[in-house]
Amino acid sequence: MTIKDILKKLNNRYVYVVLIFLIVILFIDPFNLFEQHRLRMTLEDNKQQIEYYKQEIANEKQLLDGLQNDTAVMERFARENYMMKRDNEVIYLIETQK
Repeated sequence: MTIKDILKKLNNRYVYVVLIFLIVILFIDPFNLFEQHRLRMTLEDNKQQIEYYKQEIANEKQLLDGLQNDTAVMERFARENYMMKRDNEVIYLIETQK
């Protein structure tokens, strides 16, 4: 089979229609190949964010449970976040420059 025979077989309207269809689907269509790739990457990023926020929610639920049920956790939280102290304590705050 020579190149001329191959070109003769490819020289018909069905081949042209199929080629045009593939070009439209792969490059011109609103959901073309590049858009599908971008959407797939966005989906993966969103899945990672969902996992991150699920972990954060679990951590916050654990902290909330500790604050509601354990006075030691509540005292530590108040000291760290609201600078509260006991009556006979003195707190020194040291600020550092970044």
